[in-house]
Amino acid sequence: MELRHVVTCFLVRPGDGRVLLGERSEDVGTYPGRWAAVSGSVEEAGPRKQAFREIKEETGLRRSDVELAAEGLPVRSADWDLNTLWVVHPYRFRCLAPERVRRDWEHIRFDWTEPDHIPQRETVPRLTETWQAVARHDGRPDPGAVFQQVRADREHGAEELGLRTLTALRWAAEGPRERFRELCRAALSLRPSMAPVLSAGLEAGALARDTGRGGGLVQALEDLIARRELAPLRAAECAAGRIPDGSHVVTLSYSFSVLATLRGAAGRIGRLSVAESRPAREGRRTAELAASFAIPAELVTDAAAVRTAAEADLVLTGADSLLPDGSVVNKTGTFALCCGAAWGGARTLVVASESKVLPVGHRPEMETMDPSELGESLPGVNVRNPCFETVPADLVSEIVTERGPVRAEQLGDRARELQRARHSLSGQ
Repeated sequence: MELRHVVTCFLVRPGDGRVLLGERSEDVGTYPGRWAAVSGSVEEAGPRKQAFREIKEETGLRRSDVELAAEGLPVRSADWDLNTLWVVHPYRFRCLAPERVRRDWEHIRFDWTEPDHIPQRETVPRLTETWQAVARHDGRPDPGAVFQQVRADREHGAEELGLRTLTALRWAAEGPRERFRELCRAALSLRPSMAPVLSAGLEAGALARDTGRGGGLVQALEDLIARRELAPLRAAECAAGRIPDGSHVVTLSYSFSVLATLRGAAGRIGRLSVAESRPAREGRRTAELAASFAIPAELVTDAAAVRTAAEADLVLTGADSLLPDGSVVNKTGTFALCCGAAWGGARTLVVASESKVLPVGHRPEMETMDPSELGESLPGVNVRNPCFETVPADLVSEIVTERGPVRAEQLGDRARELQRARHSLSGQ
């Protein structure tokens, strides 16, 4: 899967607050006929400079004709048909000279649109979410506000929330040093069951110690974000190569790394069984996407998936955290699949980036979800809705990261590095 960075620039007209959208021509490389804001691939200049370039190329507006109003958190969107992971950098501009707007070859027409009407258009992927990323604030979001969003988020996975945490810290690195340290420490308790959020704070703190403040730290954080964005793709490439031809594979829930692995091994998988993963039934989306990859896919109940795993060749899962001894924290239901695989002699393959490793001595908190997800309350009955569980190391055949297959000793080395970073951060 290819990783591509793009900018999306929303030009807002003074007075009525309408946003400029363009219908993409048949000559563009992606999404012809869809509606989009001003957009384009990020080149060496970086996202912000690229935003001004795209505005000039697509609308004819000069730099003095627009005023940057807001920058938002990047929006990541996987297009499985194009085998591309888009990283969209959103910006909102005040258009100071709307009468000068001229379209180029990339669009067949422009329209000043009410922002609330964006969802009614046939747009490029996730344009509404991209607009929302810049619609409600000026400048950049406050890092503390981003942390509050990360703490409350129940939609995005651990990898994405770790990246959002790092982006907030990268913005904070331009400010007072003590504020940056406070945020690094605060990141450690944002999502205690999600290692990428915890390790974001630890790695950022270590970079501050090693590089000092200012431009060096900002660049180091940007490099770290770039490595983390690539890591799941590299891990999936490695894991796809570990799936034997004709295998019957069993998985559960929804994991980007697992889906990227399935996409990479699509032509060699003989059969895929996906546990529905109640109560939210995320497995349905996984099964649907796998079928679109031309993988013979079936959806099974969680109860049936255990026996299915015992009769399969391979159980494939992601991970929310990797512990130093080689055990894994993942979506509830993973333990049962791994037990079934062990009973039937099937292998268990875990695909995850190294951002998922927890420091030595950290005991992940197993988050629980809203009891109402299990239906109406019952008189006298306590309802428990756990979201994560630990799979012991002896039930895991192999863990594959961006470095390829890793042993427990290697995880332990990484966990000790993070432990040292934690001690250093707490002592600053």
